[in-house]
Amino acid sequence: MLSLFKAFLFRLVRDLTFRVTLIIGVGLALLMTAIYFILGKVTDNSLGMLTGENMLVQSLSPAQNFGIAIPVNLISFTVIEFSHGTIRNKIIAGNSKGKIYASLFLSGLVFSILLIVSYALLCFVLGTIFGGFHPNNGQGGTLGLAAFDSHYLVRMLITGLISYVSITSFAVFFATLFRQIGGTIPVVIIGIIGCYFVAMLPSLINSLSNNEGLNTFLNVVRIVDPLYAISAQEMVVDTDTGVSYLVMSDQTFIAAIINNLVYATIFFLGGFFIFRKRDVK
Repeated sequence: MLSLFKAFLFRLVRDLTFRVTLIIGVGLALLMTAIYFILGKVTDNSLGMLTGENMLVQSLSPAQNFGIAIPVNLISFTVIEFSHGTIRNKIIAGNSKGKIYASLFLSGLVFSILLIVSYALLCFVLGTIFGGFHPNNGQGGTLGLAAFDSHYLVRMLITGLISYVSITSFAVFFATLFRQIGGTIPVVIIGIIGCYFVAMLPSLINSLSNNEGLNTFLNVVRIVDPLYAISAQEMVVDTDTGVSYLVMSDQTFIAAIINNLVYATIFFLGGFFIFRKRDVK
């Protein structure tokens, strides 16, 4: 197992896919900085989008910008192991299929976390340089029309990172199941985008109308959707100032940790046992 992981690290340093993905991340970070800078000029900085805290929160979305590139490139990275005969060679070398699948998941997790942390850190640095860092006076939500504080920021960071654990498990499962890029990418991307928007859109509508039916629906989605916490627009209004604040309730935060770990475990175990039973050509 250790030798397989060392081989992955050796390959990662030299892998073209990883380098290209990093370059894409840098380009997107610069592009988002430019867009927020222009929006700031047009709106006389009334939206306050170009700040360290806002850029950090925006960078964590798994269904927008760089977030989509991570599972796409992880799938390519994993499928190449099959198409180049690397998996077969590992089996011939005496490695068990169980250890190989575990190493694929661990490698994919390192791949994903390195990319999202690098991207988020770059976005944070650029936002801080141009707009400063104000953890208790952030702007988020749709077009930055709601405030947030450091408590919300910390919870977003935790749930954002843990969501990539389930996303990695999900992507590796289908990459090893289909073993082809063309069939895997649509399934994974549709799944991620579906989970993201099934929480984001209804929660945004509910924050504006407080519909009882939507409340019931969102209570269910909070439990079953691993991306609810990172995508939902939960807001409260300060009655004294009238300012809307983005929040992440205790229920949402706890549910995010539990269901992401549950989904990660389900897909890992499912992939683990299927991979052990299937032949590798």
